[in-house]
Amino acid sequence: MAEVINMKSRSDARIIATQFTALLGQPPYRKDIMRSKSGLKRTAFFDTIGHAKEFHIHNTYLKPDVFTDPLEEYWTLRNDVGLFDVTGEEVVEITGPDALELINDVMPRDVAKMRDGMSFYSVLCHDFGGIVEDGILVRFNADKFWWVGGPGNSEEFLYANIRGRDVEITSHNDSLHVASVQGPKSRDVMNTVCADSLADLPVFGVLETDLCGVPVTITRTGYTAELGYDIYVDIERGPQMYKDLLVAVQAAGGSLCGSHCMGIRRVEAGILNFGFDFDWQHTPADIGLEWMISETKAPYRAQKALIAVKHNLPTRRLTGFRLEGSEVPLVGDKVYFDGQEVGVVTSATASPSLEVPLAMGYVETSITKGNDLVEIDCGGTRYSARVVPCTFLDPERKLMRA
Repeated sequence: MAEVINMKSRSDARIIATQFTALLGQPPYRKDIMRSKSGLKRTAFFDTIGHAKEFHIHNTYLKPDVFTDPLEEYWTLRNDVGLFDVTGEEVVEITGPDALELINDVMPRDVAKMRDGMSFYSVLCHDFGGIVEDGILVRFNADKFWWVGGPGNSEEFLYANIRGRDVEITSHNDSLHVASVQGPKSRDVMNTVCADSLADLPVFGVLETDLCGVPVTITRTGYTAELGYDIYVDIERGPQMYKDLLVAVQAAGGSLCGSHCMGIRRVEAGILNFGFDFDWQHTPADIGLEWMISETKAPYRAQKALIAVKHNLPTRRLTGFRLEGSEVPLVGDKVYFDGQEVGVVTSATASPSLEVPLAMGYVETSITKGNDLVEIDCGGTRYSARVVPCTFLDPERKLMRA
């Protein structure tokens, strides 16, 4: 029978707490007043971007949505170069001798095959196969990784799965802010202010260097499927770096761009948005990411559940829709096939490059196999749409690999 502990005073409570701490070990995080994400904060780049026409909130930060016009900024991104504030893409650092073991246990891709100085796109998964969040995993070495995600619960999830491993987890949401230079001229612009040449940095490559005289970490990544780079900088040095970087962007014919135009481009590219296109109820197989599920690496927590869905695809899958006409669907609009409701829209945009409305959403798996014609109900009127792969524009990713 378990020993009954009687606590007659606050002193007794402190003694018992100390005993349990000694037994269980110190928690692998630094305690603060509150670890939940709340409030409304300005990014390190706010003084430079303060004249934006429209703002939105992302992961507690006030972010520029539109500076001039979404279409104008879209074409700046497509044809020249745009400078974005993508702060709120949170950096969770995992360090220690067991860092690789922890990451490999909660991710379907095989992290052991990654080279140092590289990154890749992946997901973290619950034991039952549901997705915690998608993001970019950055590998510096076997003892140090970054997980770069959004407003999901990745930090808490990683803590919950430490299970005695020798690791430390640190959130840099309020210490590292993120700028992004995207577009066909981005490499040329970056090379004018970077201490090291980016000519040989591959897609998903990682470089620790100086930019505009400030120490930064650069990844050849982005939320646009264009040639581009994400830049991680300490908030103390971020304001001057961003200001100087804008001068270089403007000298090349580029400008500040807001999140709205990036949102248009991400739908064209079929880049998914956590919380819109999927959440914890969906597995990688639901959203076309079954290719991530390793069947050969060392056993990991969700392996059995994920292999099962990989070989027995779900009844509904995420797919793309190319609409006829000019009406753009809204999130939640219903999809019909042969008069029967078969799905729902999760993301949509009017594509300036393809000059048609595009959407992503869920339909019955049988419909995704054949380029079938469906109907989408937009405000009471049904419009024809062709079922197509989600990567509407540049499916081979030639632009980002340029």
